[in-house]
Amino acid sequence: MLFALLVLLAEDPPKGDAPGVAPWMQFVPIILIFALFYFLLILPAQRKERKQREALFSALKKNDEVVTAGGIIGVVQNIKDDEVVLKIDENAKMRVLKSSIARIIAKDTQSPVSQ
Repeated sequence: MLFALLVLLAEDPPKGDAPGVAPWMQFVPIILIFALFYFLLILPAQRKERKQREALFSALKKNDEVVTAGGIIGVVQNIKDDEVVLKIDENAKMRVLKSSIARIIAKDTQSPVSQ
């Protein structure tokens, strides 16, 4: 089908009043390239990132040391539905959204766990 479409587009333009290819047909190959790009590159990357985020949230538990998207390092004190309470210092606690947690810091090596 794509070959037939390209053959139609590759023909010489008609002269005079003869019926020809509609002007909007020139954009069909570009639209097809963008659709192919989306389905082969963007959509799989979004799915992979979504799985990684879900794995991060399911692994999150009390007393984990985490880093937020804003760069704040704290220890998880309480986990609610979409909210996490972080202990930042001895007398400082902060409520953040679960979605703002960027990574969990491993306790043994003190290096960030990959997303």
